[in-house]
Amino acid sequence: MKKCLLLLCLLLSSVSGRAHDFGVDGICYNIISQDDLTVSVTYPNGGFTWYSEYTGNVTIPESVTYKGNTYRVTSIGSYAFSGCTGLTSVIIGNSVTSIGSYAFQGCSGLTSVDIGDGVTSIGSYAFQGCTGLTSVTIPNSVTEIGESAFSGCTGLTSVTIPNSVTEISYYAFKSCTGLTSVTIPNSVTKIRGSAFSGCTGLEQMRVEAGNTTYDSRENCNAIIETASNSLIAGCKNTVIPYSVTSIGNSAFEGCTGLTSVTIPNSVTKIYFEAFKSCTGLTSVTIPNSVTEI
Repeated sequence: MKKCLLLLCLLLSSVSGRAHDFGVDGICYNIISQDDLTVSVTYPNGGFTWYSEYTGNVTIPESVTYKGNTYRVTSIGSYAFSGCTGLTSVIIGNSVTSIGSYAFQGCSGLTSVDIGDGVTSIGSYAFQGCTGLTSVTIPNSVTEIGESAFSGCTGLTSVTIPNSVTEISYYAFKSCTGLTSVTIPNSVTKIRGSAFSGCTGLEQMRVEAGNTTYDSRENCNAIIETASNSLIAGCKNTVIPYSVTSIGNSAFEGCTGLTSVTIPNSVTKIYFEAFKSCTGLTSVTIPNSVTEI
């Protein structure tokens, strides 16, 4: 029993102790490499907690000076600003190359984010639940948008996906109910499942011409995987083209504005949760060509 109590005390003290190497101008940092003089923005004292310690407008600089050394700020660590509901805007310096998982999760007061031109990856759940975020510009340096990166950003009305992005991960924009249109650039080669599910306000979905993996043939307001002729994501205004042979997993999931759908006789399969939670759907025509639901 004494050993267990001692271990518990040690664990508690490690959690409540200093969680960063140093702070400058109210921002906490951890040293990544003393040789390269690089640091990462981190959470304040207290470890993995939901403290709202960062508030107002925050600018993450390209470099900071501490004890005579000038460090380059190269990343925003996991959970760095999570739960900071008083945070209103963030400017990320161009030296930052990655935004970690859960970095800004639950920052409901965040209204604007200026992502620096050096960022190449946006981590999983990075901006999940940032309900006050109305617009975000993703720079041309970004190649990957992580799982649930912007899910639940209900205030988001527009998003520009640059022509550098190659992958949009699972649930990346799930339940962004304010989003009205989305354009997939020709650089994207992988869109994971449910990337846009629950985006009830979506009226237009378009894939840029020249994309060799996906298309929006016949102005169908949907995303179709070209090689398989499978419709992988649709919206309330989708008209399914006659060349489509299957409706993919969660293709219309959470599309509450969809009231009717006509499935052409080219379709043979309707996959998992294709029309899940389509609460407004009153009419659906399934042709004899469909052999599997």
